[in-house]
Amino acid sequence: MSSEENKQDRLLGAVRNMAELPDKDKVNIKGKLYAEVHTRVQAFREAFGSDGKIISTVHIADETKVMTETVISVFKNGSWQQIANDFAEEYRGVGMVNKTSALENCITSSIGRALSACGLSGGNYASFEEVDHAMNGKAESKPVKSKPVKKKATDETPTEKDSLANADEMKTVDQAKLFSEGFIKYSVFHDDNIESFREWYKKNFASIRKLQEIDPETREEFDVNVAELTDKIKQKQQTTEVQND
Repeated sequence: MSSEENKQDRLLGAVRNMAELPDKDKVNIKGKLYAEVHTRVQAFREAFGSDGKIISTVHIADETKVMTETVISVFKNGSWQQIANDFAEEYRGVGMVNKTSALENCITSSIGRALSACGLSGGNYASFEEVDHAMNGKAESKPVKSKPVKKKATDETPTEKDSLANADEMKTVDQAKLFSEGFIKYSVFHDDNIESFREWYKKNFASIRKLQEIDPETREEFDVNVAELTDKIKQKQQTTEVQND
């Protein structure tokens, strides 16, 4: 067998190994199983070693938005050849992680998606870090300081009757952080009325209570964010009422 055929077999072997990854080594979010990005990177490195490259490029990194691309390449026939690529996009300030680490979060997501694109998914396609995909599908991204728009629920966004996650499925610190970030992010669909926001909080109360049990630090940060959101919604509603008088 030639070295090039061997490299092809290495990729197929890595894909098979990821496909056979035990469920216990994945994260369960709302009934979907996700292999974490570090697990996929390890599988790629075990297969290719120095014959493989994972290169991330930052296309946008301004005060509002970050967009990155990751390219997966292998050394073949005397040169580097691309076998997969994918993108990720994050808005600064949307979710606790993006308040301080939007770029790192975005790069990790694009790495996970690129590895999935070449077959190393070990579960659902979206990377573990992408809260919007992992929990309820991706809602339309908006800058933090965007002009208020009329909001309506779609098939891709949580509705008032739905909770963001099943509390019984929240068992790890990572899942707790994902829920916390998702709750804050999707609160945008309830930020024009304090009663709507309170109902959103009530629908998710079982999971919110579970945060304290799993990760008290995340619960503390969550409570601070909720308090800030509540004040902003009240002020916004009062301003709207005054303008309508």
